[in-house]
Amino acid sequence: MVLFVNKASIFAEILKMPNSKLITFLKISVILVLLGRAYQFIFFSAPFISLYYYAEYFKPYVEKQFKMTWHEFLSLPEIDIYTDYIVYCFGTLFIITIPFVIWLRQKNYKAFQIPILLSGIGLIFLAVLLTITKNYKIGQFIEYSIQFTTPFILLSYLRFNLSYKTLQFILKLITALTFIGHGLYALGYYPVPGYFVDMVIRIFNCSESFAKSFLLIAGILDFVIAIGIFLPNKTIVKYCLIWAVIWGFSTAMARLLGNFYSDFIIRSLHQNTFEMLYRLPHGLIPLLLLYMHNKGSISKS
Repeated sequence: MVLFVNKASIFAEILKMPNSKLITFLKISVILVLLGRAYQFIFFSAPFISLYYYAEYFKPYVEKQFKMTWHEFLSLPEIDIYTDYIVYCFGTLFIITIPFVIWLRQKNYKAFQIPILLSGIGLIFLAVLLTITKNYKIGQFIEYSIQFTTPFILLSYLRFNLSYKTLQFILKLITALTFIGHGLYALGYYPVPGYFVDMVIRIFNCSESFAKSFLLIAGILDFVIAIGIFLPNKTIVKYCLIWAVIWGFSTAMARLLGNFYSDFIIRSLHQNTFEMLYRLPHGLIPLLLLYMHNKGSISKS
């Protein structure tokens, strides 16, 4: 009974905000990203080790200071231990930040912004590392635009009293970048990831050729959305946002549904739910834009 009361009080706190619906969208988006990434960092890993293999400017210092070759340095067992410790610390930071996001208000902004800023920087750092592991493909980086910008957008909205048009433009921009990043892979501009094809095959029980055609169409629609939401025609914008909501939530859910096995329910949830969580804002932010579009204007109290 206490648990339900506590949960209710948490959501009540979120709703006790100026412009509660808008703030709620932003807060839930940030929380989902932090929760998903925290689970990944604590129970799995993050590509922090990639720094050691690409940061060649460390090599002269290491070889001079430790009197060993770069390869010998990377082979030290302590490297893996320290890397795992750093990853775990970031995961812990993300978890600790969630209550600060929930109870963030204008009156406590100065104190509460610190962990949110640190977590936002951590998410940018993660996006950079993931880009490094994909041979510096810019599409990989921009695909995470919604994930690593929402903490800063939430803070900026409260701190700088962003206007409706400014906030709407920023949200449209990160939505467009996210969909373009995804579309570059789906279209085949970058090699289509095998797990994209596998997910489509498992979800629709279809052939590989159908899966590739489906992804091609999805990639084209990603670019249609990225362009369409900026057009002056309100009807076109509305339908582009509706599709963005559907496709954003669908791609998030696909991470779980496409890798779910009824014989291994717990394992399937453990290994895939976190990927769904940090991608759900890919549908939530377009949903917020759709709300703003239909509302026409949102005034701050």
